Amino acid sequence: LPTEMELCERLRVGRSTVREAVRALQVMGYVTIEPGRGAFLKQKSLKTPVHRILSWLGSRKTEVADIIEVRMHLEPFSVKLAVERGTESDVERIDAIRQEYEALLGSGPFSAEMGERLGELDSRFHAAICDASHNPLLIDLNSLVTEAFKEFRVNSFSVENQAKNAILPHRRIIVSSQKRQATEAQGAMRKHLF
Repeated sequence: LPTEMELCERLRVGRSTVREAVRALQVMGYVTIEPGRGAFLKQKSLKTPVHRILSWLGSRKTEVADIIEVRMHLEPFSVKLAVERGTESDVERIDAIRQEYEALLGSGPFSAEMGERLGELDSRFHAAICDASHNPLLIDLNSLVTEAFKEFRVNSFSVENQAKNAILPHRRIIVSSQKRQATEAQGAMRKHLF
């Protein structure tokens, strides 16, 4: 497929819209994403009628883009506060969730049930970071965003490569948190969300 930038220019939409569309096509089995290489057509014939795909994307375009836009600001801020305010036990709890995630992913053949459980663990990982901020309003806001993002997260983590792609960013976030490096943790979170 064309690069993200080419698609943005051709379709006159933002990068987050293009990314969500490509991820949706990946979840549906039409596209495969190879890190560092791009997106490739996986199959030419559509099992799902085109109008259903377009309808799905259209009904979620603003919603998903809005959620991602909020997450792009909320989560780096959350991790900054977590590094600055979080206790050692907060960091240990976040890392325990990361370890459980990696153990599950390495425990056997990937399945829909595993993907669903990985999505839950990813959600818990991000929520634990927010909890470590010790800011009640931020925690409430994160809960709202997490609930709105639930369906998209389930779809994303039903794809094995998507699930594997969370491992390194989660590790970078943990290492920065353990070293109490707020700027590095924020950068790692931003890279993870992009």
